[in-house]
Amino acid sequence: MSGMNPSKVRAILFDLHHTITKTRVDMVTLSREAAESAGIPFKQFSDERLTKAIKKTDTWMKDYQVKNGVDIHWGGEVEHWLEINKVLIDDLGLDNIPDDTLLHMEKHWKETMATNWESLVGGAKETLEELHRRGYILGVCTRRHDNPEKLLKEWGIDHLLSTVQYSGVPGYAKPNPFTLLKAAEDIGINPRSCAYVGNYVDADVGASLSAEMLPILTVWSDSKEKELAPETAIVIDKIKELLNLFEGPPN
Repeated sequence: MSGMNPSKVRAILFDLHHTITKTRVDMVTLSREAAESAGIPFKQFSDERLTKAIKKTDTWMKDYQVKNGVDIHWGGEVEHWLEINKVLIDDLGLDNIPDDTLLHMEKHWKETMATNWESLVGGAKETLEELHRRGYILGVCTRRHDNPEKLLKEWGIDHLLSTVQYSGVPGYAKPNPFTLLKAAEDIGINPRSCAYVGNYVDADVGASLSAEMLPILTVWSDSKEKELAPETAIVIDKIKELLNLFEGPPN
């Protein structure tokens, strides 16, 4: 891995959230919207209280997924989240919430995630188009439970991508390098000839280094991540800066 540089890269893989996409609201606000749509009174709770409950539920969910041996794409169905949402509601001290109401909340959450929560950041589409034109193979590896391919098509970038890998399940999801290595296998390229672009040092740079790919860290969404980046990572602010790193054509 030492000595790897952009001139050796033939394929560039991307995270989505806060790498090439921006979000309309944060997770706490999204949780409020979903709960209120189902008539569950989240307004009574502060952001701090909801954040604490969400984090506790997330920890429980990770253990649940491993204990139950769920597959790589678990979480795509509304029903998958019933037990998880019960844990959240219980932690908040809310009683007698029917299963149908919890499923309604989750349905609203998924509909929002699939429509108006996330969109491409400025310059992302043009950058991917130019990298593709220069001859780089492009792909997406993202930590999420829902298939992003419908969104990629709506954003008009699906035809630029040779592989799309996703998982929110521990053991498959970043910082595990599984999805990155699966993407390299899909496109038939040695992982050492790949770069991975993401916004978190722990999840994205960590997965990239484990896969022996060139790590590139975007910091436009959180400048504090720059302070955590290892020397082996290339740090960029705007996604368009990739065009200065990958001039093409790849070797």
